Amino acid sequence: MTATSEFLVADARAALRRRLADPDRTELSRAFAAWLLREPQLKAEFASLVAAAADRKGAQQDFQTVATLGYGAEAGVLDGPQVDALRQGLRRQAGREPFVDGVPMAFCQDAVGILGVALGVKAAADGQITSEVVRWTTRFLKASYDMERAEDWHRCLFAAADQQLGSPQNLSVPPSAPVADLRTALVARGVLNDEALAAEDSDQTLRLALTEPQADLPIDRAVLRLAAMEFVIRNAAPITGGKSSARSAGIGGSLSKRDASVHEVVGKDLFNSHTNAEIMKDVNVKKRLRAECQLTSNDAIKRCLDRIRETKGYPLSREVTKKRAARNQTTVKNGPRRSS
Repeated sequence: MTATSEFLVADARAALRRRLADPDRTELSRAFAAWLLREPQLKAEFASLVAAAADRKGAQQDFQTVATLGYGAEAGVLDGPQVDALRQGLRRQAGREPFVDGVPMAFCQDAVGILGVALGVKAAADGQITSEVVRWTTRFLKASYDMERAEDWHRCLFAAADQQLGSPQNLSVPPSAPVADLRTALVARGVLNDEALAAEDSDQTLRLALTEPQADLPIDRAVLRLAAMEFVIRNAAPITGGKSSARSAGIGGSLSKRDASVHEVVGKDLFNSHTNAEIMKDVNVKKRLRAECQLTSNDAIKRCLDRIRETKGYPLSREVTKKRAARNQTTVKNGPRRSS
């Protein structure tokens, strides 16, 4: 990265961060940003938004309220009563009519909200609620995805929501270059599989930030770009000149209490050398995660491992596999080492 490009990237990041101060942002938009970025300065606001959402009852449990709780649940910040409020809200939403006189309700096109609801369903881990919400979203989610006026960044979120629900609609993640940052942000957050990333998505993420005016982006779109940029910069190679590494320049978030316990159980060495699947195959580790951290499903463990990888700057599972393959190719090419 040249000095000029470093300056331009820093300028783009600053422009995106200024968008976080927009006074017209909704509570859901603020919760979405806190969930995506996981930064210490947003932690108190996130907790406040979740607490306020959990206190709402009956008709006050609107779609955006439930989506806010969903983001809180995926981040592991809900307590027992708040999880109960989430479950009540999910049941209430699943009973709503998506159409009135043939016209779709506003929530049908709310991609950020739909992803929050889907994350809440997965975090709640209640089979009956999952079935009810899947039946409900089946009535409108694919139509929302296919709408002519839907943008590809909306479709990325719709596809991610569909994956969280078990892919009943089989929605695909758009492969287009203009949403490389969306794919990067969602993979970094653990809601899309590593396979959703194209090889050039990291470079394209920075290219988008350098070539598009950040002020023209919708606020949630801007936050997604910011999250993608921070992830790419944290995981980039050291900056030329040896002054500092891009990883150390990233703004990492803090781990929740449970995620910190998981980090202690797994350990730095395993995060750097093993994929999530390999970690979960370790009988002793998995037993401790169940007993000490109350992680009882593979999906919950994977989400937790992905959160820790992103927050602590560890390589993704895909990167671990690539590094191992590169080492193996080098060994095969050079032959086994000979003892002296």
